[in-house]
Amino acid sequence: MLGIFALSLSSFQAYSISKIISFLYAYTFFGSLFILKNFKKGTDLKFPKKLEISKAEILFLFLFSCLTFYLYAEFPTKYLDGGRDQGLYAIFGVTISKTGGLNLEVPDTGLIRNIFGDSIRLDYPSISSPIEEGFSEPETFRAADFFHLFPVYLAIAYDLFGIEGIFRVNALFGTLSLCFFYLLSRRILGTWSSVFVVILYVFNSSQLWNVRATFSETLAQFLIILTGYLIQCFFRSQDRVSMFLIGIVLGLASFARVDSYILVIALASYSGFFLIYSEKYFVSSIYLFLSFFMMCILSAGYGLLYSKLYMFHLWKAGPLKLVGGLGLLSLLLIVFEIFLWQRCGSFLEKLKETFAKNKRFFRFSILAFIIALGLFAYFIRPLLTVYIPGVTKTKFIKPNSLPIFLWYVPVWLFIFLIFTFDRFLFRKKDISSAFIFFIGIFLLIAYLANPSINPDHFWASRRWMLFSIPFAILGSMIGIRSIQIRSRIWKLAFLILLGGSAFVYTIWRSKIILFQPMLQGYVEGYESFAKISPNENSFYFTTKRAISSPLRYIYGKNVFLINDSEGFLNKVPKLLELGKNVYIIQNGGFSGVKKNLKFTHISDLDLRGNFPIESVHRYPEFLYHKNLNLQFYRIEETKLPVLPEKIQFDWNPAQAGFLSNVGKIEEDGTISATRHQGSLVYGPYLTLPKGKYRIEFVGENLQKADFDVSYDKGSVSLSKLEKGDSENSKIVSFEIKNSIINDLEFRVFVEGKSGVKIKRIKLDRIL
Repeated sequence: MLGIFALSLSSFQAYSISKIISFLYAYTFFGSLFILKNFKKGTDLKFPKKLEISKAEILFLFLFSCLTFYLYAEFPTKYLDGGRDQGLYAIFGVTISKTGGLNLEVPDTGLIRNIFGDSIRLDYPSISSPIEEGFSEPETFRAADFFHLFPVYLAIAYDLFGIEGIFRVNALFGTLSLCFFYLLSRRILGTWSSVFVVILYVFNSSQLWNVRATFSETLAQFLIILTGYLIQCFFRSQDRVSMFLIGIVLGLASFARVDSYILVIALASYSGFFLIYSEKYFVSSIYLFLSFFMMCILSAGYGLLYSKLYMFHLWKAGPLKLVGGLGLLSLLLIVFEIFLWQRCGSFLEKLKETFAKNKRFFRFSILAFIIALGLFAYFIRPLLTVYIPGVTKTKFIKPNSLPIFLWYVPVWLFIFLIFTFDRFLFRKKDISSAFIFFIGIFLLIAYLANPSINPDHFWASRRWMLFSIPFAILGSMIGIRSIQIRSRIWKLAFLILLGGSAFVYTIWRSKIILFQPMLQGYVEGYESFAKISPNENSFYFTTKRAISSPLRYIYGKNVFLINDSEGFLNKVPKLLELGKNVYIIQNGGFSGVKKNLKFTHISDLDLRGNFPIESVHRYPEFLYHKNLNLQFYRIEETKLPVLPEKIQFDWNPAQAGFLSNVGKIEEDGTISATRHQGSLVYGPYLTLPKGKYRIEFVGENLQKADFDVSYDKGSVSLSKLEKGDSENSKIVSFEIKNSIINDLEFRVFVEGKSGVKIKRIKLDRIL
């Protein structure tokens, strides 16, 4: 209720924390009046005479919930990168708080367009200009490529607790999910097995990572788990009104995530299951489907009104066409099911009889198909794409999705998931929990077939965290419990052995992030910069996508993204002539780049924090210092020609913005090769003017490494790939012929077990 009320206010540009607090007071007041009125009338409110769980379980759940909230809230990932989703959600939350709605206007659009033309971008990552797409909106208007339910919760947290509150919103949703996941699991498995399930769930590295960041999947996960538990509670009563309301609860997820629409096909299959297996529950499942479908239509209508550019992008790219097709297919399937139920009773009876007579055949056929599908996904599908250096991440993650999924759920646990099919489809146990089975299986298969994201480290698990990983943990434990072992002692020992080994595996996987906050210095870095950088009559320019939207929408800086550095610098004098203060934020100097422009170093924008190594082809084993070290320059015209100055850098690699895919970051800043092959060092995405340069790598075993210099995300080389020619030093010479180059990288490649270490990196302009 709170989220929908806040979303409604923000849609009408009327959000404010005072209205939210007033709503909470009114909701509490009228709710209390309703309860008192019913007590006075003597109405039987049907409070349960006995608690659902024992006092010991309540104590465990309370203490474990406190531990869970501590793990989620005390070690957040303070991600304020405007180029990725969690940073953008934070930006939108602050924007709603500050403006009362999603007002992303850029007032100086016309001025910048007239002066700089195509050399400046007028949009930001996932913050688009509708006029560029042909929509008739004011040129200052910007639109977000997101739905807004999750950002309104962030807005409330920002109003109450400031920027730090934003990073703790998901800790609340994650802790609530734990409570309902335990209650849900307990109805299927009993007490002890459910304790194993929630421990594996909470300490799972994917869960820890995603809940600690501002991802909308955590909210959607909570709604799915809550829906599963509510269906268990109301299932036996066949209360159709309750099922309709439960469908609305699940449908709220469609206001947070567009991919929630794909659940309609799972709910249609869920209804078909009851039509064949337990017809008396069929009508209730139809009510569930219809209310969820109605909510999806409402959210789509909301999107067309308030996120039409986002919907346009999704339609153009294809995902919205896919979910639209699935929605139509599911609706046709429901109509067909209702037709069979009303008009073809005899056909359904024959179908049931055929299934009952051939149950064994169907049982082994389906199980054999699932086993074959799993073997194909694990052993054969990865061979269909051979990794070549430079191949896109998507082309690796998609065929390797199952092996990567098993980073998070141990294989010896996952194989027991197959017995869950037998339990629900053929033995017809826990029919009230069939919703969990259908939603879980559908999301697991769908996101293994296509994870639909370009991953590195835990990004690979973002879609799986939604419900695939929790379901795999729960389903595996259900499968283990389903195995027929006569001796209770042996069965308990078997459960403890598998569950205990899975716990050890889970802790081992999550150890690098378990008690480690990420990017802890990012907020301080932004705030320090905001204090020393002027706002009045000031314009800021940068090529760094990551900082552009946070500086504009959170910290109020008039920032624009540079599309063409040389073209931009040529036109800066026109803006200076208007009496404007012009600043540029880059990594690197501008010595001699323009003889009529003087670049005065004012200060730095220094963003620091630990982060898992951004590997793609293996689970991250180490943390590195993710340091974005940028310099802040004032640009002024000068009548005296500016002569080139000396350019010289001496970097400690791990503390100067260099990254690694396969290296271990030592405490002294050294980057050491591990047993893996790949990029040992790359970065620091430097800006340099025209000239001849020499880069020297200092370290150990450098004769076993290859070196090069490139820019434009590694697509353009400034030096050929050179083999190391001595043990402790390697010098690479290169020339920049353009007036200026951005995002320059110095790269080191190693084979497995090379023993290479990079201790220092030195750069000099020699001419």
